[in-house]
Amino acid sequence: MKNTPLDVHLLEELSHLEYFIVKSPVNSPDFWKEWQEKFSRAYMSRIAVKKILKTKKPPYEEHSKYKAQILLYEDVLYYLETLKNIALNLRGIFTSDQNVELDDEDIDLDL
Repeated sequence: MKNTPLDVHLLEELSHLEYFIVKSPVNSPDFWKEWQEKFSRAYMSRIAVKKILKTKKPPYEEHSKYKAQILLYEDVLYYLETLKNIALNLRGIFTSDQNVELDDEDIDLDL
């Protein structure tokens, strides 16, 4: 079976993204450490690319590549946020993304 150019490009892209795959199971103690490392790297990389765009004023072709990188990091951050929400849900913690509404009766304040 022969690889098409699309297959080759897809494999290249996957190898570039492999770093951001969290390999620890979401219910393991190592998950949060690995997740934080990957999240921090993606978040800071996105900030760095934005700074380059603002301060260096690259030519149009490079500008387009940097814009594509920003979108890539946003997709990676979305993936990592989704994993985080899954891990929290397994612990019985529901995030505000899920539109959970609490009545005043549900909140127990010890005043």
